Amino acid sequence: MPAAGVIDATDDVTEDSSADILPAAAPRRRYHLAMYVALAIAGVTVLAVAAGVAWSRHNSHTAKVPAAAPLPLVSVDPPAGTTGIRPDTKITVTANRGQLTSVDLVDNSGNTVAGALAPLGRSWTSTATLYLARHYKLTAVLVGVKNAKHPVVRTSDFYTVRPAGLLGTQITPGDNQTVGVGQPIIVRFANPVANRNVITALLTVSMSKPVDGAWHWFGPKEVHYRPREYWPAGEQINVAARVTNVDAGNNIWGEVDRTVTFKIGDAHVSTVDTDAHTMTVTSNGVVQRTLPISAGRDKYPTMSGVHVTLDKAQHVVMDSSTVGIPVNSPDGYKEDVYWNVAITDGGEYVHAAPWSVGAQGNRNVSHGCVNLSTPDATWFYNFSLPGDIVSIVGTPRGPSSSDPGTMDWNMGWDQWVQPVA
Repeated sequence: MPAAGVIDATDDVTEDSSADILPAAAPRRRYHLAMYVALAIAGVTVLAVAAGVAWSRHNSHTAKVPAAAPLPLVSVDPPAGTTGIRPDTKITVTANRGQLTSVDLVDNSGNTVAGALAPLGRSWTSTATLYLARHYKLTAVLVGVKNAKHPVVRTSDFYTVRPAGLLGTQITPGDNQTVGVGQPIIVRFANPVANRNVITALLTVSMSKPVDGAWHWFGPKEVHYRPREYWPAGEQINVAARVTNVDAGNNIWGEVDRTVTFKIGDAHVSTVDTDAHTMTVTSNGVVQRTLPISAGRDKYPTMSGVHVTLDKAQHVVMDSSTVGIPVNSPDGYKEDVYWNVAITDGGEYVHAAPWSVGAQGNRNVSHGCVNLSTPDATWFYNFSLPGDIVSIVGTPRGPSSSDPGTMDWNMGWDQWVQPVA
């Protein structure tokens, strides 16, 4: 086969033998002409093929891309139908055509969410927090939309997060209460707090005479605040728990803020010496009385350590079965007892015990309480405030780290301020 674009001479092509080689031009011209024609045809073919390839490539690069869908009149974030929106989410509406004249965002209880329109009505942004577990409906009104003779209305909706539980915050002391110098601030929650550092940062304590103090968690549902030393007498204290719409972890949310203001009374500090069988009572550093007492016997020793008075009751029925001693046993009892000041949550009181007056001042015969005569108990009852200090020394039984009467002031400051684990 000949190469592409070249034609071979055929066998019947001959030259005139009589002619001179040089003058024999006619047959050579015919041969050259045929070759030129063949080459021209081949060239045209190559150009045509190349042009076809180029056209094909050009066509593949300039193929029309489908047009993008036009933007809606407004874009809303979050999109319609979204669930689980956090209450601190900012809701935005953007006008893609025309101008916004108003945006209304209302929950299913009829509460309107405030917001602000941007200049020229290009967008709107909410400026208030949302409520938990609500269905919100948004209505946007636009003007200046092409081909629209009247204002155009667009709507959207979404749902805020539905909590698994609420914090249910409670603060002790109560509002406007006067308490003793040892009273801790106690914040209790109805559900466990996983994000303790988050919640702690939202608990604030303001004082008329600022002193060092800190929070300490006793489990996931209770946190206490106390100063390094006892509160100054006369201190005015404000406590705020700003936990509304705050995620406490594990879908537990704060639902309401709480604030409490209370006052510290005179510095009542009493010392019970179980060896000397006395209780020395002071107010603002001045001894008021030294009272004869009888504390817990060897079998039932009184708990030692720094106690905080928890509450008081003029009359209590004391039943030994509540502390594990059967009433009908030799050590059992069920008595009407008067002038009671509680110093633990486990049943220890400073109270009137007319039956042990003969032992008061010389022997310890009780089941753990601090026994006084009825006149002395009445005086101490009227003297006492919740949060007063009763320090007990001389017994072999140490303080409890979990009893509300002894858990706060028997912990060293270095341990108290340890960060949350």
